[in-house]
Amino acid sequence: MSDFDKYLGPGSVQTGPGSYELPNIKVGAVNYEPQVFGGGGGDDSDFAHSRVGQLINVATRTYILNTYPPVIAQNVRDQEANFAKKLQSMPTSITESIYSIAQSENSSESVAAQIEKHNRSVDTLIAQKAQAYAAQKAIGDKYYYGDFFRFPTSRFITNAISMGRTNYPPDRNYKEWYASLEAAYSAKYIGREIEYLGALKQKLQEQATQARANAEVEAQRAAAEVEAKRIANEAAATEAAIVAAQVEAQRVAAEAAEQARLAAEAEAEAKRVVDEAARVAAETAAAAAAEQARLAAEAEAQRVAAEAAEQVRLAEEAEAKRITNEAAAAEAARVAVEAAALKAAHTFRLPAAGATQLSTAAGSIAITTGSGITLDAAIQAAKVALGTVVSAATAVGIGALTYSESLGNGELPATMLDLPAKDLAPNLPDNLHDIAAAGGTVDVPYRVYGDQSKYSVVATQTTGGVTSSVPVRALVLDPVANAYTFTTNDTPPITLTFPIAVPGESSTATPAKPLETPVYTGITLTPIEVKLEPFPIASQLSIRDGIYVYPADSGLPPIYAVFSSPYEGATTKGEHSGRLYNPDKAGGPTQDLDWTTASVTLEGIDLVKLHTGRFAPSDANKIMIDRLEKILSGHVPIADVDKRFYTHEIRELERYRALGVADGIAPDDRGVTWNNAHAATLEDYKLKDGEGLFYTPEAIEADRVQSEREAK
Repeated sequence: MSDFDKYLGPGSVQTGPGSYELPNIKVGAVNYEPQVFGGGGGDDSDFAHSRVGQLINVATRTYILNTYPPVIAQNVRDQEANFAKKLQSMPTSITESIYSIAQSENSSESVAAQIEKHNRSVDTLIAQKAQAYAAQKAIGDKYYYGDFFRFPTSRFITNAISMGRTNYPPDRNYKEWYASLEAAYSAKYIGREIEYLGALKQKLQEQATQARANAEVEAQRAAAEVEAKRIANEAAATEAAIVAAQVEAQRVAAEAAEQARLAAEAEAEAKRVVDEAARVAAETAAAAAAEQARLAAEAEAQRVAAEAAEQVRLAEEAEAKRITNEAAAAEAARVAVEAAALKAAHTFRLPAAGATQLSTAAGSIAITTGSGITLDAAIQAAKVALGTVVSAATAVGIGALTYSESLGNGELPATMLDLPAKDLAPNLPDNLHDIAAAGGTVDVPYRVYGDQSKYSVVATQTTGGVTSSVPVRALVLDPVANAYTFTTNDTPPITLTFPIAVPGESSTATPAKPLETPVYTGITLTPIEVKLEPFPIASQLSIRDGIYVYPADSGLPPIYAVFSSPYEGATTKGEHSGRLYNPDKAGGPTQDLDWTTASVTLEGIDLVKLHTGRFAPSDANKIMIDRLEKILSGHVPIADVDKRFYTHEIRELERYRALGVADGIAPDDRGVTWNNAHAATLEDYKLKDGEGLFYTPEAIEADRVQSEREAK
């Protein structure tokens, strides 16, 4: 193997002397798009005819306007052409740079070490590029004191005429501007190089991991061969010793027999007549004694064998019972853990009396004050604004949702907005408890609707709009949990809870005090200025809201709560999964599929790896895929959880492909594509939504540990 092959690793090609092609990595670093310059400045003419422009020396202004527009336009075209040309040769250029760096290290015999050396070279080049980027970015930002591309190219004309940026004559001003132009394009190209190197580094890390795994498997195979050879040699030596002992025993027995024969013949001849009678008598007595001993030995052997067989039977029965009991206990524990996790994932804490709160099952969501208005004020202002219009298709936004980048394209949490019921409907009837007991509804003038991006207030309509009817439900005291709770009939059920801390010397007439609610930092809500906006027709909406009343002796006022889906367009609730999704963008209609008949194949495992590989690395997925490989090799029996995981991932991949999503790509849409395909796949197999159906307890625990580790 040449030094080049050792250095570049699998998938790389030498295209000529000093020319290399890196592995095929799907990145956007070499896609050329023309640079768009920012607005905010006008062109050369608007300033030339302004009051300030008229005060500048006419000759200077004329010189600038006649000279520089075509010059700077040509400068930009030249930079664009040079940038596009360099972009096309970027992979070859980067490969040569990495190879040059790697040659400074000693060669290694290990494939994994070779790839890691390659990876270190990438790290070195990334560091070099980062320094170069910072230097070029500083020069590029120097002329405008900010991002060069944020300003139109015509801004230079304004600066040159007014000398308002550098106080330099036009020609020197142009040199300053051109230096920043060159540096800005240089920084842009270096940035694209860094992106490409980042993608290459990830590919190399995957290759290194695979190489280490291959080396470990080879080491285990070699060790097994050595052990097998040792056992065979020991067996051969033992067999030879047994044969030698048998030969020696036969020789000794033959000699003893011959000596006994000769002695017996001599004695018999001497005493033949005298001892004949004694011999016959002795033989008869000995035969009788031997027969008795034989019968006794047979009886004892039968007794011992019967006792041993009974002990074996009892032990086997006890072991079978133990295994059955352990399996039943493990299944019961799994079901209990799954039920507890499912309930916790769909349990929302209610706020303190009179408070407005946005929350997820993980805790309350911070409401920012950056807009200068409170959420309560935005709600009241929305009611006033809606009172001025008669359209049934009008809403007023009250708060914008912002998601943390750490959430990526994974599972996004549903949210619940709670506020005092009187804030939306000040004239509620006095018999709310009776209405709740009957499972009834009340009419309210306003309702709240939430989607992926914001919450809005909408006026209800008698006909042709959002209905005014809102369900009324009762919270009851759970003395075991020490909380007021209500559980819906959804699939899975949603639980509202108001944990309380009862003060000393308390009674039923003492208002309950809420426990502190944990804060969830993945989402923030920002109140927004009141603005009327078009609203979808009522038939397209699924507003999940209600008014919830505490027991009369609790001292707590009724609250209004509304739930929202975190996924855009998810307005249809799955019949089996209970999950909201958009069936029109799920990769085709629901099919009638059966996961119970699934059998694991190598091709199927490859498809599971292909699909899960598009998402962020998951310890839980690694455990489940490892189980599939052990099932295929016969080391682990297949369980229902394996069948569900296996069939779900393959079917979900089919839906991604039907949507036109390329393999290995995770759409940057806040999980909308995943949610639609995931929910539709649950409907295909008629399954509810719960991680315990698709992951073993070990995989679920690994996911929890990974989440805690990555959160630090």
